[in-house]
Amino acid sequence: MKIGFIGLGNMGSGMAGNLLTYCQTSGHSLSVLDLNQSLVDAFVLRGASAANSVKDIAQNCDLLFTSLPSSKEINLLAFGSDGILHNMKEDATWFETSTNELAEWKKVSAAAPTHITLVDAPVTGGSEGATSGSLTMLLGIDEDVLQQFKPILESFTKKAVRMGPAGAGYVTKLSQLHLNYLVAQGIGEALMLGAKANLDLNALHDVLQHSCAQSYVVDNYIPKVLNGSYDTSFALGLAQKDMRLITELGAHLGIDLTLANKVYDTYQAATEEYGFNAPHLSVIRLIEQKSDQLLRS
Repeated sequence: MKIGFIGLGNMGSGMAGNLLTYCQTSGHSLSVLDLNQSLVDAFVLRGASAANSVKDIAQNCDLLFTSLPSSKEINLLAFGSDGILHNMKEDATWFETSTNELAEWKKVSAAAPTHITLVDAPVTGGSEGATSGSLTMLLGIDEDVLQQFKPILESFTKKAVRMGPAGAGYVTKLSQLHLNYLVAQGIGEALMLGAKANLDLNALHDVLQHSCAQSYVVDNYIPKVLNGSYDTSFALGLAQKDMRLITELGAHLGIDLTLANKVYDTYQAATEEYGFNAPHLSVIRLIEQKSDQLLRS
């Protein structure tokens, strides 16, 4: 099988790397495409082939994965005479793994020819999970399609879950991110309570890890606040984008997401203050700034 992968960023490079290892041991081939040629060259040195264009990779692959920053890039690649939809092979399948807007994906799906299969397949687990092959993939997919590609998906996921029909994967991912960003801001406020009361913040972290407050965010984000790095693996502006998608989904479904709207406002303020490319936990710097107190171990 000829497999293609577009987008070799923080998430895509890890997924594509594990997929390449799988291809090399199972008789498949992998071609890659990215705007950053040095990333493509690194994959070629490992045994992948370099696609010349979106049209080229779409025309030559039976299975295509994309990992992209937003719906803007997805739409740019999907539409037009040189795009994915116009050029995919008969019976080819496209797994779109980004965090996308449900309404935008519906437009892509509506424009897709009937001879190809589109799957919304966002992933969760961060860049560490992409590298280690332990992501969870959230799928809007028919069960028979999932079973057909399950061995390939297992090359970079620990779990691939069918959440329902088309669009269900994106809704699930945004629901998960909603809680993620709520808790991320919550840990900032919890740590500040401790700091202002002169608690040992490392001891507080340990208590939180061994209480009902324990979570991935508590385990992995608090150390990156306490060491002052604020987690450089993900951009603040992308977190703001995710929160926008969450609030827009709530509006689309007629839900009053009071907390989400407040969290979105905070991410907007943080992005304006520190810039799009600042580490995503820079949102907690707003709490530090307003409280005139750094959170450090």
